[in-house]
Amino acid sequence: MKLTVIDPPREFGTGRGSPIAIKDCARIALEPNEQVTFTTEAGAEYDVTRKPWGFYATPSINGRLLNFNLRTALVKNAIGKYYVFLVEHGKEADLRTYMEPEGNRIVRWLDNDADLAALDSSEVGASRAEPAIHCMCGGDRFTTAHMYFEAPAGEVRFPLPASTPYRREVFRCSLCAHYVSVHTMLGDELYTGSYVDSTYGDAAGVRRTFDRIVSLPRDKSDNAGRVDRVVAFARSHGTSATPSVLDVGSGLCVFLHGMKKAGWACTALDPDARAAQHAREVVGVNAVCGDFMNVVDIGRFDVVTFNKVLEHVPDPVAMLRASRPLLRDGGFVYVELPDGEEAAREGFHREEFFIEHLHVFSAASIATLAARAGFVVHTIERLREPSSKYTLRAFCVPASPS
Repeated sequence: MKLTVIDPPREFGTGRGSPIAIKDCARIALEPNEQVTFTTEAGAEYDVTRKPWGFYATPSINGRLLNFNLRTALVKNAIGKYYVFLVEHGKEADLRTYMEPEGNRIVRWLDNDADLAALDSSEVGASRAEPAIHCMCGGDRFTTAHMYFEAPAGEVRFPLPASTPYRREVFRCSLCAHYVSVHTMLGDELYTGSYVDSTYGDAAGVRRTFDRIVSLPRDKSDNAGRVDRVVAFARSHGTSATPSVLDVGSGLCVFLHGMKKAGWACTALDPDARAAQHAREVVGVNAVCGDFMNVVDIGRFDVVTFNKVLEHVPDPVAMLRASRPLLRDGGFVYVELPDGEEAAREGFHREEFFIEHLHVFSAASIATLAARAGFVVHTIERLREPSSKYTLRAFCVPASPS
């Protein structure tokens, strides 16, 4: 056995409830058939034995552990991951106090013959619950990339329910490097009101922010490069001489301001009435106020654009798929999304990982997004914008009917 003491211990925080400070005190390297024993003040013992094939992780759960008053429980957390807890007999109430804010629940106690026999039956596998989150690639193996116990600097402070602590986790798909943010702090009506309230203040704030952005010099403007790229791709793609574009989640309508100047017929769609009014009265484009997933009869377009929109919704595949019937023959979709792979290199304080972003993409996951929505990716590009945002952009064309 080789024992390496970590002095001082490495400390880190975890937990979905109140932050829990963990001290990582030592590393123990065992040779095959070597064992270490952990003890409690009450004299209970828990052995871990190294084997040539791995670890004998526990003594018998319905034998020796029970003799030491340690009850074994199979526990499931809020995202569908399973754990084994050893609970001291008589401290079940302490366990419940711990599990409730953590979002854990006991799937089954494993300290009695009836529950163990049930696990040994074929029915258990058939009734197995699916994990709470999935990646677009189909993967269900996630690692915790970061835990937030407070809002990072620069994040917009959206209204939260009373007495709600700031707790959220970002998970990374082990297969495609897509990131999923898990929390319940923002309501379903965020984008019909409080998003504009918190970000810009009011309609006057929308106008002030719009004026500031459109007055930026080209080398400081994210939007200038976006407009140039969409127009250039449309020309190479053979789009009509009088092209039309629908911008979903138009917000400040900076993008359509540039597209209108380029000669395009523009339609803005936004769930906030103030954003739609701003698009109509200030930018001078056609505007629709509504939820993209529910609006009807808005026409067909040469191009549908999602500029930093799909990361805000729980199901980006469904939203992207809903754009297909809106495309004219020969049309395409332009998608911009935050690049999690590049942003993570600098840390999870960056805006790509802010609370309103439920998904943060990788080059692999944006391709999967398009394929599952019925598109073929023509081009994927990775860039760092003048604003410093790490961005993935893709041009997608409808896949041929199968």
